[in-house]
Amino acid sequence: MNSKQHSESQDQYNEELKEISKWARRYAQNRTLTGQDAVVVAMLLVVFVVVLVALPGALAVAGLRRGNIILGCVGFVVLVAILVSLLIYFLRFIRKHPGLIDQKTDQWIYGRDGTASMPEPKLTKTMKWLDIVGGAAFLICMLGSMYLMIKGYIACKYMQPVAAVYLVPGGVFEYFYRRPKVGPLVLICPILYAIHAILIVAGVPIFFTGDLCMFGIFLPYLGYAFLGCVIGHLYSRYALKKLRTFTHLEGGLANGD
Repeated sequence: MNSKQHSESQDQYNEELKEISKWARRYAQNRTLTGQDAVVVAMLLVVFVVVLVALPGALAVAGLRRGNIILGCVGFVVLVAILVSLLIYFLRFIRKHPGLIDQKTDQWIYGRDGTASMPEPKLTKTMKWLDIVGGAAFLICMLGSMYLMIKGYIACKYMQPVAAVYLVPGGVFEYFYRRPKVGPLVLICPILYAIHAILIVAGVPIFFTGDLCMFGIFLPYLGYAFLGCVIGHLYSRYALKKLRTFTHLEGGLANGD
């Protein structure tokens, strides 16, 4: 009888350990308010890059349309110089200090909860090259779609669906690229962005027109990214509550490393 009770107690203990591990992982994966700073920085960066790229791009297009080869060449050279400078800055500075802002934000927002982290994804040479190629492909697709819109080949209202063709796969790739550090809730953004594109194609008027056309590409994506972060954060609070229930803690969180 004692042996049976011991076996049942051991089984219950093992189940509790599994639950603790599961909810600790879900909590660590969804401390998504850390990513809010990235959303804000991305919004500012997008506005900056669009202005920085649009000015020489518009100069080049205007020069070519008017038959002014010198003006067109100057705009094109300036545009290439800006893109190369941005790429060099990204490779030399940002990639040397990855996650620094996130670490500081994480300590500020979640410091009272204790430590909780997931292992960093293993970056193979193939993954690193895919990251670089993906960034280059994004710039090419973005600039290409802008050029086609300016030339009149793409209607302004379809810029968001066109952008979805490369932004949605990019968002899905980002999820697989960052696993297991992040959970599947990060897919909320590309899924909603794809739905947004489908609704526009179906005739729903949820797009910008005129001079605000380009904002119709990035603002929905950043808005859905923000929404995904909020949902992830709320889920992390639920996971923390479940974790405290299983660990019988009234105060701080057990170390989730």
